[in-house]
Amino acid sequence: MEVKIIEYEKDYIRLKIKGEDHTLLNLLQHNLLEDESVVIAKYDIPHPLIDEAELIVRTNGEDPIAVIKRVNERIIAECDEILGSLSS
Repeated sequence: MEVKIIEYEKDYIRLKIKGEDHTLLNLLQHNLLEDESVVIAKYDIPHPLIDEAELIVRTNGEDPIAVIKRVNERIIAECDEILGSLSS
């Protein structure tokens, strides 16, 4: 996966993501929208044959990079919990 920042402001970020599809982006969008500091979280894959997506996140003032990191940590924790329950 390759991530490039296209636009970045104190409450807004637009990322270009190569190498991922709806599987990861839908999971990320869903979890971002559950975060109370997120106002908008959406992604677009302009063409199914081009391996590139765009993710847009707007917050209520919190740094969007910090929010994305926090949400990713929460996703990882949930996956670890699932893996742990399967190991028991």
